[in-house]
Amino acid sequence: MNRRVFLGIGATFVGAGALLQTGAFHSVTASRGVAVSAATDPNALLGIDRSEYPPTFTNNTENLSMAVTLESDALEFDVDGNGNFEEPASFDLAHGESREVELDGEDGPATISVDLSSDGTAVGSIELERSFDVPQVAAIREVVGSVDRAGNSGKYEFSLINEGGDPVTLDGFGVDWTDPNAAQVGGGPGNSDSILEAEGTQVVDQIISVGGGIVDVISGESVTLPPDTDVEFEFNRFRDENGDNFGVDDADLVVRAEDGSSAVVELRVSG
Repeated sequence: MNRRVFLGIGATFVGAGALLQTGAFHSVTASRGVAVSAATDPNALLGIDRSEYPPTFTNNTENLSMAVTLESDALEFDVDGNGNFEEPASFDLAHGESREVELDGEDGPATISVDLSSDGTAVGSIELERSFDVPQVAAIREVVGSVDRAGNSGKYEFSLINEGGDPVTLDGFGVDWTDPNAAQVGGGPGNSDSILEAEGTQVVDQIISVGGGIVDVISGESVTLPPDTDVEFEFNRFRDENGDNFGVDDADLVVRAEDGSSAVVELRVSG
């Protein structure tokens, strides 16, 4: 009796910057005795899930191996999580295995080619095109920080530089962690602290609690980081739980881009 194996491609998409289910199959082939059909079920045999960045490719088959190749004129891909982006990019998926793929470049289509095998024997192939939107988190990962001045006064000067090729616009900031452990930024006598300034302009006017999440910038005061340009910031100032000035050496800064993507930037006195 011939075994019939039904293969499909699925895509889940939510919100801004998600993977869009566009395009169609270019070709679907199978060896004799293997039936291949296209499906749009999110649980299809090759799942492409972008409920969170980065997109995840999953082999949902029970007994087939997949060799996946990604090609695009607009995008490059990091398929190993090592920060190396290339095009084309290839990776293998055993049955039940998932792989996250980081994106770099501009929004655009990618051709996805899948070679299918069972116990080392080729049984078919699939080729399709899908469009990817690259969220700003892909650009945020190119932002690095350095500490310019830290002291017992609680004031904390630092710089952010965008080492990527695309500008990044930030509309929210937070602090996840500090060493030593501060309680918050701002909240001095009469709430006179300017909280956070960028290039001498106040951009946040709400107290930032350490570990308390991201605070919105003042309306109209989002901060754009051009490529290869230092932007100087100052926290004014770190305070303890009693509201007293508190000196901090190291901090984990949280930044949020306009599309809601966020990332942590390490600020270390030691560099």
